[in-house]
Amino acid sequence: MPLLNIEEPIPDHLADTGRIKTVQDVPAWRRTVGFLSLIGAAALTVATALLLLAPNNPTPAPNAESTISATATIPDPPTDAPITQDDGGVINVGLIPTLSPDQAAALLNTPLQPLNVSTGLEVVRNDYNPFTIVPDRPRSEVVQYTVQAGDTIYAIADRFGLKPESIAWANSRDIIGGLRPGRIINILPVDGAFITVNNERSVNSIAQEFGVDPYVILDSEYNNLPVSSPEGTLASGTQVVIPGGEAEQISWNVRVERTGGDASNGNAGGMISFAPGDPGSCGLTDNPGGGGGWVKPIGSYSWSRGFSSFHTGVDLSAAEGTPVYAANGGSVIFRGWSTWGYGYAIVLAHGAFTTLYGHLSQISVGCGQIVGAGQVIGASGNSGNSSGPHLHFEIRYNDIPFDPTSTMPF
Repeated sequence: MPLLNIEEPIPDHLADTGRIKTVQDVPAWRRTVGFLSLIGAAALTVATALLLLAPNNPTPAPNAESTISATATIPDPPTDAPITQDDGGVINVGLIPTLSPDQAAALLNTPLQPLNVSTGLEVVRNDYNPFTIVPDRPRSEVVQYTVQAGDTIYAIADRFGLKPESIAWANSRDIIGGLRPGRIINILPVDGAFITVNNERSVNSIAQEFGVDPYVILDSEYNNLPVSSPEGTLASGTQVVIPGGEAEQISWNVRVERTGGDASNGNAGGMISFAPGDPGSCGLTDNPGGGGGWVKPIGSYSWSRGFSSFHTGVDLSAAEGTPVYAANGGSVIFRGWSTWGYGYAIVLAHGAFTTLYGHLSQISVGCGQIVGAGQVIGASGNSGNSSGPHLHFEIRYNDIPFDPTSTMPF
C-alpha cells in the first residue's frame, strides 16, 4: 500500500481565535455613581484620621465623683475642688487633679503593687504578705521537739493534737514533774506510746504490755520492723510506736514542798510551797491548818466534767466573771500564772489539804493572806488550757488529788 504524505499545518499561536466583540460605551449614570462613591470613601478616610489624631481628654460631668484608695501619695487637688475624707482613709475628690511633671515622676517611681480594680473609678491597692502559710499535714513519724521557756506538757500536747499522756508515754517519765527549756522530747504522730527496746523482746510481749493487738504494731505505717509475726524478736535499740497503747496511769501532780509543823496533819503550823519556780508560786508560806466546813467554790454553774485519773478535778461551767469562793479556810500559797495548764490560778493550804482554783479571769487575794470559807477569792474565766469559761476545782490530800464530790455534793 502506498504511503500517504499528509502534511499537518503549523498553527499560528498569535492568531486571534476568539470572537471579536463590539466595545460598547458605559452609560453616564454608572460613571456618576462610581465618582460619588470615590468621594464618599475619601471623606470617611479623612474623618477617621481626624478622630485618631484628636487628644483624648474628656471633660468629667459636673457631678461625677471618683474614689481613689492607694498607698501612693495623692497630689493636691485644685483649690476649687471639694475634698472629703472618711475614717477609713478614703479620699473623695470632686475633680481629678492635673499632675505636674514632678508629681508624675514621683508616681512613676512608686514601687508597683498588685491592684484590685473594681467597676467605676474605685482603685484598691493591697499589700500582700510574701510568706506562704503551709497548712498542717499529718505527721508520719516520731519527731523531736525542743522545749521552750514556759512550755507545759498540756500546751505541747494541745499544739500537736495529742493527749498529755501520749507525751509522757513517749519519753522518760521525769518530764511529768516539769519541763526544762532546751530538753529534746519525742512527739508521736498519733496518740499512744513509744519505746526503745532495751533487751531483745517479741512484738507480742510489747503488745501485751501496752494493751493492743500485736498486729496494730506490725501493720502500723509508723513502724518499719524487720519481723512480720507477733513472735518475731526485736533487737535492742529498735524503736517502736504503739498506736493507741497505754502505759501506767499518770497522776499529773505538781511538786509541793512541806517543812516543819505537825507531820500528821500535813505539816500544819509549818511551811508549804506549791509549784516552786512557777510564776504564781508564793514560795514557802505559812500553813496554819484547816478552817471550818467545806462549801462550794462557785454558786452559779453547770456540771461540765468529772474527776478521773486523767482529770484531777472537776470542771464547773460558769460565765466569765462569776465569783469564786474559798472552799475552806486557809492561807494563799499560790496566786498567778500556772505553767501546768491552769492559767491564772489560786491554791489555798488547809493543813493536810490543799484546794486549787484554775482558769480564773480575776484574782482577789495575795500571797500569805488568810481567808475564810466562802470568802470571794477571784472570778471564773477561760485562761490557760481551757476550751470555754469555767472553774477547774481540785481538792488534794497530802498533795494527792482525789474526787471533790466525795467531800461535798455538786
